[in-house]
Amino acid sequence: MWEAGLLNCDICGREISNQAFKVVVEGAKMLVCSRCQRLGKPYEEEPAPKRSPARGVVGPTVGPIVGPRVIQRRAPDLPRGMDETDIVEDCADRVRRQRMKLGLTQDQLAKSVKEKLSVIQKIEIGKMTPDTRLCRALEHELKIKLLVPHKELSDVPKSAAPAEVTLGDIMRVKGKGNLNVEG
Repeated sequence: MWEAGLLNCDICGREISNQAFKVVVEGAKMLVCSRCQRLGKPYEEEPAPKRSPARGVVGPTVGPIVGPRVIQRRAPDLPRGMDETDIVEDCADRVRRQRMKLGLTQDQLAKSVKEKLSVIQKIEIGKMTPDTRLCRALEHELKIKLLVPHKELSDVPKSAAPAEVTLGDIMRVKGKGNLNVEG
């Protein structure tokens, strides 16, 4: 039971004048007035788990504290442009040629890399680019190289882009070719 203050019944909306009741109605916990109390089953809130004393504070221990369960998830594959490697351009040809050279069928290759046959077929005809995980599995199974490191920034000519782009560099005034700025 709950002392009423300025509470409204969660079912009928009336102001609860004297005592609020905690009930469960179809799985939802509610504070209700005495009239609506019969519509649900009463429940008691579980007390909050006691925490151990702070470091340096001496006191009785309550026992092991069971905290929230930590779920470790594998980091998702980065988008292709964000990964540290690139897939070779002739990936489809390399996969098809090496599979045939080893005498494997598409179905056998699909089973060995734990993938669907349709995925292997799409990769070989160039309709689909494999993700990093699948590239690594294909590299291992076929003994070929499909992933290469990103090209270094030193390969890109330095005059390709200005070091800093300002709004004036990209803005055009309608009807005029130049931007006039008064200072």
